[in-house]
Amino acid sequence: MQLSPITVLVGHAGVGKTNVALGLSLREAAAGRDVTLADLDVVNPYFRSSDYPELLASSGVRLIAPVLARTTLDTPSLTGELDAAIAQVAADPERRLILDVGGDDDGATTIGRWSRMLAEAGARVLYVVSAFRALTTTPEDAAALLPGIEDHAHLKANAILNTSNLGDETTPQHVEAGIDFAKRVAELCGLPLEGTIVPEVAGYETDDPSCLIMPRHVRLPWD
Repeated sequence: MQLSPITVLVGHAGVGKTNVALGLSLREAAAGRDVTLADLDVVNPYFRSSDYPELLASSGVRLIAPVLARTTLDTPSLTGELDAAIAQVAADPERRLILDVGGDDDGATTIGRWSRMLAEAGARVLYVVSAFRALTTTPEDAAALLPGIEDHAHLKANAILNTSNLGDETTPQHVEAGIDFAKRVAELCGLPLEGTIVPEVAGYETDDPSCLIMPRHVRLPWD
């Protein structure tokens, strides 16, 4: 999977956008790129990129987080840093900017503030889907959510990204079922399937370059 200079991740809450955002940011940084990860989830204060500043900093990834994130005064507000980050990547396409957007259409509303700037900078929007997420258990369910997300974000999705998994219980059979699910979502949405994020624990082996093996970075409170 070859990332564009600016990648925007949108999708249903709980499909794994944050783990993907973290994984892709770390991968790009390991390749020697200047990487910024912007956490734009101001709807749900749980399971978001802002919870992993030490991991990102140790890998050289810059984090743009909501104001007062990780405090008892956590409020839905953002800084003006993203404007500068978008401009920097537009001027230097060797840089990478990854945007972790809140779930569903409500979460996508946040990105509307920068939609024109992102479009002019050539941002690529990936609609993240999972076959094992409640409320989107059929391809038709997942496809039906996209128009609302696009409307609120004021951006059109460019491709589908599959993250179907069952955490540590994921098997190769689950991976295959998820790929079939995502292919159907892509067909319904009239978009290409960008690729599949495969959990490292699944033990899945493939020569398909569109499948990216990724460890689980997001941890649950009981882990």
